[in-house]
Amino acid sequence: MRALVLILGLLFLAAACGEPAEVAEENDGAEVITGEENDGAEVIPGDIATDPVAILNAATDAVQGVDAVSYTTNLQGFFVDGDTTDIVVSSQVVLQKGVTVDESAVYVDYVMTIGREDASGTVASDGINAYFIDNTNAQFIHGTIADGGSRLIQNAPNGTVMVEYLIPDEPYGAELNAAGYEILEQETIDGHLCHVVEVQMPPYTSTWWIDAESYLPRANKISVWDPEGSGAGMEYTVTLTDLDVDVQPESSQFQLQCPEGFANSEYVGAVSVGSVAPLWTLPTPDGGTLSLEDLRGKVVIMDFWATWCGPCRQVMPHLQSVHESHGDELVVIGVNTWENADPMAFMAENGYTYQVVLEGDEVAQQYFVEGIPTFYVIDQEGNVAFHAVGSDPANAEALDEILVTLLGE
Repeated sequence: MRALVLILGLLFLAAACGEPAEVAEENDGAEVITGEENDGAEVIPGDIATDPVAILNAATDAVQGVDAVSYTTNLQGFFVDGDTTDIVVSSQVVLQKGVTVDESAVYVDYVMTIGREDASGTVASDGINAYFIDNTNAQFIHGTIADGGSRLIQNAPNGTVMVEYLIPDEPYGAELNAAGYEILEQETIDGHLCHVVEVQMPPYTSTWWIDAESYLPRANKISVWDPEGSGAGMEYTVTLTDLDVDVQPESSQFQLQCPEGFANSEYVGAVSVGSVAPLWTLPTPDGGTLSLEDLRGKVVIMDFWATWCGPCRQVMPHLQSVHESHGDELVVIGVNTWENADPMAFMAENGYTYQVVLEGDEVAQQYFVEGIPTFYVIDQEGNVAFHAVGSDPANAEALDEILVTLLGE
């Protein structure tokens, strides 16, 4: 079940890469919308209304043209882990796009009910510092983005931050490289007719309600179920109302202060750049072991990953390319973490040949890993030279830059 929860937690972190798939003619019988099926509502002329890839490409263009957005969310859902537990969330959200997702400004004020438990709070980030007001536990936590403080934003309930409005490049990259699509009947959200596109991205399915006029996303449904067939899973739909893409937020809105009477603490969520990397020894697939100490004198890339993690899969081709492009002075290591399948079968199936170590859960704790993929680059002296979380293409660019510096290329 932990793997399932982490998949959904990573929906905020995921920034997809890769070229859009050319599948406009491969809908495999997906339902075609006709005007008669929409209660007289006008359908946008042309093929776009029946072409999921064209709709998602139009949504890409639309959100890339938005610098800031505000909206109200209504989230309804449930998760199953033996028993079924309902989830209800309402929130007020303001987002302002930065150079990367981590550098974006975020404000979420939420009230949430999970089963019979209520919670409320506010999370914010101005791109430099991040804040979390936990009303339920009377706590205020703050931290810098450079030290992993952006993870405080993950305290916002799943789905409230529609990260597509923040991703600078290819916000629908994962969807455009999906396993399959289906066009569903158009529906109206907050008075706006929407195309409805179901996207299959095992182990989860993502359904998007895309405004048929502006092509801005107005709702998203996520369904994810245990691929092992245990019946465990989660499903939720988040609907945006009062959507405003002309908002001009004040910078102060993204900076929070500790409420009176709340405990005030600083977040430390990563091994800081410049500090000594914690040592580890882990088993290898061939029955041996590998230790970080054995690699002293080389540059080491550590990628915490799992086979079920979509964002992890997105970054692996780049890691393979890095592995193939450098000699013995660089070692790429996939630290398999929170796994529920056969990692080496996955590596072989996809042609990945860089080193993998197994049973990385305790090492993940040492390195304060809360979401995957998480990357650390260790320099030749055993110090942390780089740290990043998620599959934002900007992370790959930053990784390449630090390798040039460390390897003297």
